[in-house]
Amino acid sequence: MHLYSIDWRRLGPLMVLALATASACNLPRDADGTLKRVAGGPMRVGVVVHPPWVTDANGQIGGVEAVLVQRIADNVGARSVEWVRAPESTLVESLKQRQLDVVVGGLTADLPWTTEIAFTRPFAERDGKQHVLAVSRGENAWLVRIEQVVQGQRAAIAADLDGAAP
Repeated sequence: MHLYSIDWRRLGPLMVLALATASACNLPRDADGTLKRVAGGPMRVGVVVHPPWVTDANGQIGGVEAVLVQRIADNVGARSVEWVRAPESTLVESLKQRQLDVVVGGLTADLPWTTEIAFTRPFAERDGKQHVLAVSRGENAWLVRIEQVVQGQRAAIAADLDGAAP
């Protein structure tokens, strides 16, 4: 046997073990367990009023993204949606501290907080801007679930936007 030759008979079982171990990791995971906590519990949503994405009429949150949030909550089995109204910078800080589960309000992919929070893939374009939702960094299973729901709702989002005022 040469110094650099590989004995596949010995390496094969190790590779099978490594693959089995990697597949048992249940990826993606949440660093703080957001998906698990939201299922059966409240979903804490930061909102910035920004029509048609988010509206606030007499204390009732509405708009395209409010409907989307409700669909996400239904999909994950959240018991309720708790709306938190605040300026965008305050909501981003709350998201970083994991006091919120998602932030909505006409957020766009070009916001400066990409190193502090995570964004979904763009789900709509309006006025040349790609629109996204924001979540805490590291909550990967939660982000994947939100993106699955959002991507499944793209046609409904487009229809809602077509019916909304510019």
